[in-house]
Amino acid sequence: MKYCKKCFYPDTKPQLNFDENGVCDACKWSEAKNSIDWNKRKIELENILNKYRNKDGRRYDCLIPVSGGRDSHFITYVILKEYGLNPLLVNFHPQDTTDIGKKNLENLKKMGVDCIEMTPNPTISKKLAKFGLVELGDFQWPQHIGIFTTPYQIAVAYKIPLIVWAETPSEVGSGPKDDKIYFLDRDYEEKYCSFFLDKIKPENMTEHGFEYKDLLPYIFPSKQEIEDVGIIGIFLGHYIKWDVFKQLEIVKKLGFQEESQITEGTYDSWENLDVKYQGFHDYFKFLKFGFARATDQLCYSVRRKLISRDEAIEKAKSLEGKFPNSYLGKPLSEILKKINLSLDDFIKICDKFTNKKIFKCDQSGKLIKNDNGNLEKSNYDNL
Repeated sequence: MKYCKKCFYPDTKPQLNFDENGVCDACKWSEAKNSIDWNKRKIELENILNKYRNKDGRRYDCLIPVSGGRDSHFITYVILKEYGLNPLLVNFHPQDTTDIGKKNLENLKKMGVDCIEMTPNPTISKKLAKFGLVELGDFQWPQHIGIFTTPYQIAVAYKIPLIVWAETPSEVGSGPKDDKIYFLDRDYEEKYCSFFLDKIKPENMTEHGFEYKDLLPYIFPSKQEIEDVGIIGIFLGHYIKWDVFKQLEIVKKLGFQEESQITEGTYDSWENLDVKYQGFHDYFKFLKFGFARATDQLCYSVRRKLISRDEAIEKAKSLEGKFPNSYLGKPLSEILKKINLSLDDFIKICDKFTNKKIFKCDQSGKLIKNDNGNLEKSNYDNL
């Protein structure tokens, strides 16, 4: 593995590129933001919002996909309070929602907005989650699809042509560069946002024992349906200089709450608060790519010069990659019972998705683990 010389994003991060000096896209974007004419982009945003603002009040001006988190609060604040639009909020309700996630979503509604919550069939969702874990190494696979498909479905149903998303993917070095992004369409969503849709689409899950009618929440409307409404999506972060910590100050005043303690495998307490088992996703990210959520959060802090690169690296090493023998105070075996998997089954699934180019193996190719089941990277080149 090689790591960015400014932050420490690894070259295993999907869609990330490095320049000739070993600097990653995310760091280059962080610097580029300082030379952008944000006043000009603000005018561009105003023009877009005015174009899609409903003149007679007979439909919503735009649609905002929300989880109830920090970004949800900030986007709603900007669109509702600063620009005076009437948005429709759409929430794809995850299974095993946290208490703080529920509180934040309810707080978001109190800003004075309508919100549609889509709660998928829990029996089907659980089966899809198990499929995602076993076949794709992603326990939250159905949720990762539903958060993109449901807004499009509602936009078609309510004939809302404008969808407003959060930061540009350039913030984390993913997707096409910011100057190549203006509007999002279905093709963009499938290619860059719903990560596993290039491997298997939900509508093809009928080949795995599911009925098509049970998969409806996870299927994009047809291109014709989307074109008939004229749906486009924009990243608010393309038009507003994105600064998580300044936004945190704003949304906390609006009632947004952080976790009282840091969740396993993370560095900050203000992100991904709505799903109880986010840590499983983060652990599999570590197995596949050699880094997880703490690295994402710490690299952002390095780029903001809130922590040194060396200190951030040591913190990431201490936080990430621990086998989840227990999670949220419960034994792992108890959690696995919900999807009819044994601990041995889970370990085999973990090993199946572990990148052996990253982690140490013995001479026979078997992964080397310590007494706690933790792996060790083969090297830290460029660290």
